[in-house]
Amino acid sequence: MRRDTINYLVVGTFVLGVFILFLVVLYQITGRSGPTENYYVSYGSVEGIEKGRPVLYEGYIVGQVDDVEPVREGAGIQFRVTLAVKEGWQIPADSVAVVIKSGLLASVAINIEEGQSKTPLAPESTIAGREATDLFSTINEVAADLRSLSRDSLRPLLDNLNSKVDLLGGDLHGIMQDSLKPILDEQVKVILKKVDTTADQLNVLLGDRNVEHVNEILSNLNSSSDNLNQLLADLQTTRATLDKMLTGLDGVVDENDEDIRRTVYTISQHIEAVSHNLEASSRNMNEFSRQIRENPGLLLRNSPQPEDEKKP
Repeated sequence: MRRDTINYLVVGTFVLGVFILFLVVLYQITGRSGPTENYYVSYGSVEGIEKGRPVLYEGYIVGQVDDVEPVREGAGIQFRVTLAVKEGWQIPADSVAVVIKSGLLASVAINIEEGQSKTPLAPESTIAGREATDLFSTINEVAADLRSLSRDSLRPLLDNLNSKVDLLGGDLHGIMQDSLKPILDEQVKVILKKVDTTADQLNVLLGDRNVEHVNEILSNLNSSSDNLNQLLADLQTTRATLDKMLTGLDGVVDENDEDIRRTVYTISQHIEAVSHNLEASSRNMNEFSRQIRENPGLLLRNSPQPEDEKKP
C-alpha cells in the first residue's frame, strides 16, 4: 500500500511539472514575459488581427495584441486594437504601428516603426496606425479598374476613332479627286516646264564654245600660277639681297662710326652760318623777283648800277 502511494505521488508530481512547463511555454509564446503597459491603435480593417498576435518594435517582439474592439465613429466603423507592450519600453510620439505579413502563409503581426521624436508616448496613449497592403486584393482592384476602363472607355473611344478615320479618309480621297488633283497636275506641268528651260540653259552654257573658253581660262590660271610662283621666288632672292645689303650697311656704319660723328659735329658747327646765308639768298631772290615783276624790262636793258656810275 505504501509503495502504491509513492508511485501515485511521483506520477502526480511529474504531471504537475509537465503542466507547469506547458503553462510557461504557452506564456512565452503569447509574448507575456512580465508586466505590460497598454497602447491603442485604430484600423479600418483588422483582417488577420486577433488577440494574442505578436507586437514587434522594428522586428523585435515587445508584446502582443490584448484586445480588438469595434468602435463606431459617425457613419463608419473603426477597430480599436489594444497593444500590451513591455513595461518601460520607450516609444517615440511619432511612431507608426503597421500591420505586416511576412509571407503568403505567415501570420499577421503589428510592427511599430520607430519615429524621430525625442518625446516618448505615455502608457494608455494612441499610436498612429497604418493598415497592411494586400497584394492580391490590390491586383484584383487594379484588374477590375483596367477591365472597366477597357470596356467603358477605351473600346468606345477606339470605335469612334476608327469611324472618324474612315470618314476622314473618304473625305480626303474626295478632296484629292475633286480639288487637289487639278491643282497638282497644273503644278507638275509648271515644274516640268521650268526643268526643261533649265536643261536648255545648261545645254547652252555647256556648249563646245563655252567649254573651250573655260579651258582657256583654266590654262591662263595655270600660267598665272606659274608666274606667281616665279615672282615669289624672285622676291625671295631680292629679300636675300636686301638682307645682305643691310648687313653691309651695318658693317660700314660700325666701321665709320667715328668719322660720321665728326662729320655731324662739323655740320652742327656751321649750320647756323649756312642757315644765315640761305636766309640772305632767299631775301635777295625775293627782291629780285619783286623788281622783275614791277619792271620786266630790266631783263632786256643793262642799266649801270649806282656803284658803277660813281666809279671814275
